[in-house]
Amino acid sequence: MKKILVPTDFSEIANKALEVAVKIAKKIEARIELLNVKVYPISDVGAYYSLYGASGVSIDDAWGEILVIAKQEMKELISKYPEVKIKSLIEETSEHFVESVLDHKADLIVMGSNGADGFKEFFRGSNSEEVVRMATCPVLVIKDAKDDFKPKKVVFVVDLIHEEFIKKAILNLPLENAEFHFLHVDDGNRKVDYLEAEAKMHKLSEKYSRKNCKFEIFNANTIEDGILEYADAEHADLIVMYTHGRTGIAHFFKGSIAESVVNHAKCSVFTNVEN
Repeated sequence: MKKILVPTDFSEIANKALEVAVKIAKKIEARIELLNVKVYPISDVGAYYSLYGASGVSIDDAWGEILVIAKQEMKELISKYPEVKIKSLIEETSEHFVESVLDHKADLIVMGSNGADGFKEFFRGSNSEEVVRMATCPVLVIKDAKDDFKPKKVVFVVDLIHEEFIKKAILNLPLENAEFHFLHVDDGNRKVDYLEAEAKMHKLSEKYSRKNCKFEIFNANTIEDGILEYADAEHADLIVMYTHGRTGIAHFFKGSIAESVVNHAKCSVFTNVEN
């Protein structure tokens, strides 16, 4: 991974995403592109226009002032991380925010999300869900703006077939001291050989040279429920899973499952597209 894309609206959760991206960039020697997308028109323009319109300030001038402020905020934010190469990108568009994010062809997207109850302009749950569904690269969605990103408990959601997402997470995220939980969810729709499944999870831990591991076959009504319930019960710091993304098919992790987990999980979520 050489290019990490971090969308920002300068909110607290977006700033945390940048902080995490900087940590990852140091680990893997990557560069960061910090992207602020201004969708025209937005509520800020209306606010400026209502305040200054009577004084002869046009909506174009109000928009121009918004862009000037964005450049200043970008400069201040980037100055906090002189040890990493960060490129500032401010884009104007009349299109959807997610389309602008995906146009940048990153190797990794790190973004904040307020989840299902989020209300910020760009970082409500629906946008992070759509990025996860449409992205062709791994996506790390940060949920906690307060704590340092040092996952102590990581849940790897496995179907015992796909495993590239495990490798991607281990190689690129700061998981050196984390306890790994290999989770297989049994929703009753497939016949599961519990002994065989547990043996395969043990082999995964051996393959990645992990000794501090737990293995769980968890019964739940749905795959989403099983992932969320287990992560909550174990107080997980990070969920790692794969998704079929935009080309989703009827399989263990079609896009909708990953999207739902991203939107409702209390902890951060890392997804990687696999076919």
